[in-house]
Amino acid sequence: MKLVGFAALALVALPAAALAAQQEAKSDVEKPITKADISARLDADYAEMDSNADGKLSAAEIDARLVKSGQAKIEALKKERDAAFAKLDGNGDGSISRAEFDEKAKLPTIKDADAKPFLDRFDANKDGEISLDEFRAPTMANFAKMDVNHDGTVTPAEANAPEKKASVPGKKPTFKNTPSITR
Repeated sequence: MKLVGFAALALVALPAAALAAQQEAKSDVEKPITKADISARLDADYAEMDSNADGKLSAAEIDARLVKSGQAKIEALKKERDAAFAKLDGNGDGSISRAEFDEKAKLPTIKDADAKPFLDRFDANKDGEISLDEFRAPTMANFAKMDVNHDGTVTPAEANAPEKKASVPGKKPTFKNTPSITR
């Protein structure tokens, strides 16, 4: 029987995932981004997290989002791991047993959820909850900075223009969304 290390698994599975992520990121850069699009995305994300619809994100709601995103990432890793196994056992002779594969390609575990870093970052008034305005503020400020002509749309030209006050001359600004509440 052959023993397979996690490094071999990574060599098989990661290039395809990286290529897909690059293509998705590239296609987003090519499209204009409107203030309305950003607002709609933020509002939808916030509404999904605000499970009791009280207009504030509690620590429990943030924890629930962290657990949900952790579970989704683990499920995606499981699918990639299963595909990698099939690739490694290309001739189907079973020389890599499932038990050996599972031993070498263990899935991570979900750590305890911790809303504190998110509350520290977004809860501007320090009331222990994140309002919609607090949640939207970082992304909307960044959008306003990139919307050079203030027409409510960040065009590809604006997104790719060198920042005027960049600490490194010629450095391009990047559009920074409000960080997702995920792991």
